[in-house]
Amino acid sequence: MAKPGARERIVLACSECKQRNYDTKKNKLNTT
Repeated sequence: MAKPGARERIVLACSECKQRNYDTKKNKLNTT
């Protein structure tokens, strides 16, 4: 489901909100 491109996009957004996005990414990965 999660494409490699999507992950890179999230990383880009992480640049602005690394901590917040990182938490969401971790949670999403665990939830998925």
